[in-house]
Amino acid sequence: MWADHVPAFEAFLVVSGQWRMTGTGHVLGLDYTAVRAGFDLAGVSVTPDLWAEVQLIEAGARRALNGDEK
Repeated sequence: MWADHVPAFEAFLVVSGQWRMTGTGHVLGLDYTAVRAGFDLAGVSVTPDLWAEVQLIEAGARRALNGDEK
């Protein structure tokens, strides 16, 4: 992993359990309200650039968790 991406990965790990899911177990995405609270509690300062990278990680994780690794 490139050093430039470490802050976004670490921020994602802080909230990596905050998924919104359907009743059948399909992952919809991160629960942004819970993510905000998690970042605040962990002292993560979120910039627009960091948030954009976290969303890219979220998209890849969502595809992998749902088995849609296209």
